[in-house]
Formats: sequence, C-alpha cells, structure tokens
Amino acid sequence: MQAKVLSGPRREIELDFLRGIAILAVLDFHSQYPILSYPFTKLGFTPLGWVGVDVFFVLSGFLVGGLLVKELKVRGRVDSRRFLIRRGFKIWPQYYLFLSLVVLTGHRSMSVMWPSFLNIQNYYEGVPHLWSLAIEEHAYLLLVLLLAIAWRVKMRMRSMFVSLGLMCFAIVVIRCLMLATARPFFTQTHTRVEGILYGVMIAIVYHWRPKTFERIQEWRAIWIGMLVLAIGFFRLQLHQVWSLSVAIDVANLIGVCLLMLIYRHREGVARSLPYRLVAWIGLYSYGIYLWHVAPSSLVIRIASGLPERAGTIFIAMAQPLLGIALGVLMTKLVEFPMLRLRDRWFPRRVESAVEDTPVEAAALAR
Repeated sequence: MQAKVLSGPRREIELDFLRGIAILAVLDFHSQYPILSYPFTKLGFTPLGWVGVDVFFVLSGFLVGGLLVKELKVRGRVDSRRFLIRRGFKIWPQYYLFLSLVVLTGHRSMSVMWPSFLNIQNYYEGVPHLWSLAIEEHAYLLLVLLLAIAWRVKMRMRSMFVSLGLMCFAIVVIRCLMLATARPFFTQTHTRVEGILYGVMIAIVYHWRPKTFERIQEWRAIWIGMLVLAIGFFRLQLHQVWSLSVAIDVANLIGVCLLMLIYRHREGVARSLPYRLVAWIGLYSYGIYLWHVAPSSLVIRIASGLPERAGTIFIAMAQPLLGIALGVLMTKLVEFPMLRLRDRWFPRRVESAVEDTPVEAAALAR
C-alpha cells in the first residue's frame, strides 16, 4: 500500500510508523469501544490512548523544530516568514475547512467556535480534540521567536539547549502549582508545550552533536527499560493529586523513548506488511486526527438499528476505519494539492529536518 510521493525529500518510514502509532492510539482513545487498549484495561491499566498526543508533540518538536535548528546551522539564520507561511500551507487549509463545515452544518455556533478560528481553542470552548493543534501553533511561534533571539545575540546551541531544559522544568512546576490550586491545566499551552520542547532539544543534539545522538540512541536497553517503566506507571492506578501531572511527564517520556528506539532502526522489520500499513496511516495522520470524529454520529445512528451485540461490534470497527478513510480522503483532496503549491511558491530553504543534501552536507562540514 503506497501513497503518492510529493516532490521533495524522501520520507523516513520509521517516522511515519511513529506517527501511525500515535494516531492509532488517539483513535482508540476516542472510540466508544476501544480495541487496541482492551488488553491493557483488562490487566488493570488506566486508558493509554491519550498518550498518543504527547508522542505527536515530541515528534513535532523533533521534526518541525528540527527544520528551524537545521536552517540556523546551514544558513546561519532562520527565515521566519517563509517558515510560518510553509506551516500555514500545511496546517490551515484542512483546519479551516473543518471549522467552516462544523459551523455551516450547525454542529456548533460561531459564538462557540470563534476561539478555534483564532487558534486559542485550548483556553476556551470548542471542538474538544482540537486543543492540541493550538498548542502546536503556539509552539511554532515560540520556536521562531527563540531562534531569532538566539541568532541575534549569537547564542550557542548548548545555551539554547539548556534554556529549553529550564523552560521545561518551569512548565512542570507551573503545572504542579495549578494542579495544587485546582485550576485546569490539561490543555493550556503554558502547561503542555514541554513535550514539543523535548523534541526540539533532541533535534539540537541530532544536528549539532550527531555523534552524541548516535551514542545515546545506542542505549537501547535503557530506552526499553524506561519505556516499560513508563507504561507500567499507568498500571499503578494512583489517585493522588500529583499523579495527574506526573502522568503527563510519563507520557512525554514515552514519546522520547519511542523516538529514540524507532528512529532509523528498521533492521528489516520495515518491510513487513503491518509495519508498512501503520506507516501508511501515519502519512495521513494530520488529516485523520482532524477529521476522525466526523463519522461518529453517523456510525452511532446506524448502530442503533442493529442488535445490541452487532451494534457494539459495528461501532468498534466502523468508527476508526471511517475516521481513517475520511482523513486519507481529505488529505489527498486538500493537503497534498496545497503542499504542491507551497513547494512551488515558497521552496524550502533546507531539505527535511532529518536528511542532508550534498549542498547542505558541504555547508555542515564547514
């Protein structure tokens, strides 16, 4: 199963595989009758599917932040305007089409949806699952600002790495304080963006200290051990107030571990059909994430006319499959054509965040 490849750098199948894991986890979490997490819940785990969003955050920081870090290294500065325009071509066409259809079909009024049009829906009411997209938009703006400052003051990347680490620590402290005072914290940018910043920190090591990155990635036993312990955390069923905040830290750790274990570790498994299928789903992950909730009411309406057991099976199977199908369709109809226009009108300054062209390799060697 193959999707049409757009002009540009080759895709890294293991990153699409990681995207596929994340989106399948989210689909399962939003399903009325989860399938993938069923064995875990039978063993006493709390639901794990929401962790998929944090995996997306870490991966987004590594890739999108990596584009900026790489451009700063190759070109000596970041073209902020071009970067934001290119991100707009990627994110906004499907996003605003989705919002417009939500309003036009009467599912929600403009009085509820206006924060989503301004990308601040993670602080206000709106379509519930869109909160994470607002955090990513805010993170892009933050990264552009930080790297522009770093370029202007000639900050070393080591200092930038440390600064991002301190920001992450501050975010964790703020989240704990908000939790202690019973204030909402789960969807706000200033309490959740650290997952993206972790990804950026990994990207800094990847681009500026590649040998160090390779050595750290070779600690496979350590990464596997931390992944097992992180997943085991959700078996503890902790009910202390602080456990809600720690759960987010653990979710970010899962994202980091998966990235370090999966990235550029194919070892023949990438040729298997299940791996390629998950990677294919990952290619369309943004569209699937955006649109997967749309068929839910139709699926439930159809299931209501079926016998109870058949209706349950139908919902469990149809919700994720139709969500994937709709996401793939809208990606092909909207996102891919817009990306072709983007690459024609605003060509990238550097190739992908994880690939070197001969010109860039020469620049990096200077």
